[in-house]
Amino acid sequence: MAGQDNFILKNNLKHICIVVFLVPLFFKAQVDHKLFLQKFYQADVKGKVQLVASVPFSDIKDIYPEIKDSLDKAKSLIYMKSQSREAKFLLDKIEADIELHSQNYTKAILILENSLRKHTTNIQDSLRCYSMLKNAFVKIRDINKAFEIHHLMELKWDRKSDTLTIDYGLPKSSLYNMLGLTDDAIKERRIEAKKHITKNDTDAYANFYNDIGVFFNAKKRSDSARFYFLRAKNLLVHKKYTKDKETFYKFFIALIDGNLALSYFNQGDAKAAIPLLKIDVYYSLKVENYESAFNSYNLLTKCYVQLNQKELAKKYLDSAQTLINEKVKGIAPKLRLLLTSASYYNSTKNFFKASESYQQYVAINDSFQVLEKERNLKNQSLAINIEKSEVELNEKDRLLEQSKFEDAKQRSFRAYMLAGIIILSSVIIFMFLNNRNFKRREEQLSIKNKQIRSQNFLIEQSLKEKEALIKEIHHRVKNNLQIISSMLSLQIGKVEDSTTETILKDAQQRINAISLTHQMLYQKDNISTISLGDYVENLVSQVQATIFSDNIDLTTSIAARNRKINIDTAVPLGLMINEILTNAYKHAFSEKAKGQVSVLLTDVEESCILKISDNGKGLPENFENLNQKSMGMELIHILAEQLDATLNIEKTRGTTFIIKMNF
Repeated sequence: MAGQDNFILKNNLKHICIVVFLVPLFFKAQVDHKLFLQKFYQADVKGKVQLVASVPFSDIKDIYPEIKDSLDKAKSLIYMKSQSREAKFLLDKIEADIELHSQNYTKAILILENSLRKHTTNIQDSLRCYSMLKNAFVKIRDINKAFEIHHLMELKWDRKSDTLTIDYGLPKSSLYNMLGLTDDAIKERRIEAKKHITKNDTDAYANFYNDIGVFFNAKKRSDSARFYFLRAKNLLVHKKYTKDKETFYKFFIALIDGNLALSYFNQGDAKAAIPLLKIDVYYSLKVENYESAFNSYNLLTKCYVQLNQKELAKKYLDSAQTLINEKVKGIAPKLRLLLTSASYYNSTKNFFKASESYQQYVAINDSFQVLEKERNLKNQSLAINIEKSEVELNEKDRLLEQSKFEDAKQRSFRAYMLAGIIILSSVIIFMFLNNRNFKRREEQLSIKNKQIRSQNFLIEQSLKEKEALIKEIHHRVKNNLQIISSMLSLQIGKVEDSTTETILKDAQQRINAISLTHQMLYQKDNISTISLGDYVENLVSQVQATIFSDNIDLTTSIAARNRKINIDTAVPLGLMINEILTNAYKHAFSEKAKGQVSVLLTDVEESCILKISDNGKGLPENFENLNQKSMGMELIHILAEQLDATLNIEKTRGTTFIIKMNF
């Protein structure tokens, strides 16, 4: 559940990214339906099943009604008269492929799990099941399970037949990104490119640069993202291709334009984003990629809201709603559209509509989380069965190797067996006559060991339940804080007094700083501590995104990645950083002056030093007297005292706050 909630909540807090993960580009030949039907009717029962299982269901879905009855009869004959596990596995594969095509992902998972447990006989069958299972888990956004299946595929991949062709599915870098581990995604994507891309493969390099740009977009590093998107686009613009591939490559370029548009939007340049998004919409609709078109409509709405062009914003909002109603399925797009709708109506001062959209969002999200809990319970059982099947398959491989060894030495084994039986019989008789008491003690010890194992199992289950409850508490606290933040946003929209608006925005920002702590705690395996370096980096990025200014450059240098802090330290530290950065953005520079703000976190023996500095106009001469009247400065001193940290303020060349913390 954590993985799915994380995916949805991130999209609630940020502008949705038009993520396009392109598989290796190729143009697959279509199945000749006439020839396929001819082969099907000429084949015997087993041949019919093998033929249908050898092609994706999507390639034969149009002629499937013609062969369905014959295939059902073949299935009945196999289950009634045949003991062939191979034939039953192929039937499972066909049925699971049909369910995946029909988007019945949970049913497909159950079929594949049953096939793994009962019908697979070798590594090749296991890998086929894993490939389809991974795809199903990705479709239902259970990325943690997809990652586990990917790991199992990696363990077995080198043992598969060289002639076996299996779709590996989404690469590990994409799974990392969907889990929110963007740095790991970038690192893994570079490894994948180095391992698999050949020197002159233009399409693969364009795909690689596009993916890296998407990952940097997710990190809000728009300059780096644009660099990679432009490299990808440049490769495709100068590529020579035939007329029949023109639409495909123009669509590919348009998708990159859509990603490029998001990088402009993230930096507040909606005007630069709009023409790129319109190109993406045109080609997405042309090739019937409705999800891509929906994402661009959604972002166009946000762009026109940002530019205060309400009529155009409403036009694209309605277009996105039409796609949701007719073409785009799934809960995640609906949730994104509801948030965009709330933002639009809030900008038009239609607070009733804005509140209605947000309430719908909360209701759908809550019901979705209930379904997620039920699905995760099924997935836990499924994971146990998959692991059990894996053990059984490994045992089969071991027995096969042992059988070969035994066949080679059968005669010697028989001689040794006869001698062993004689010796074993003597030992058994001797033990039976002389060790009755020992056997009783052994039985008693066995009973006690079983009791201990049972108690250990109960303790382990209890610990897991408590850990899940603690994560849920952090999750709920974070959700409640976000609701409060959203309510403040609505209230800010109604306030006309600038002083009141500033107070509400400051309060909202402090709430977001506390919310980030709870979010990082429930996303990590260790629910009691978080990385100091990661926390400071995420908090600084959050503040920068909230009060972005073209005139101010914010630089960070973060160490202390291995230092861990608990929530009692994280909350006051986050509030202190928020206050200092907010003061720097609001008060350090004149209205049109260019400025620099830097955040430096260093690790010095038993302590950490956090330095936040700006090159602005500095503090007033009578700062010490004014300090008593400023709530922000008073809060900074109180928080430093709460952290038992040393706070120094330097007023040379701007203002520098130096916080020394002992851990």
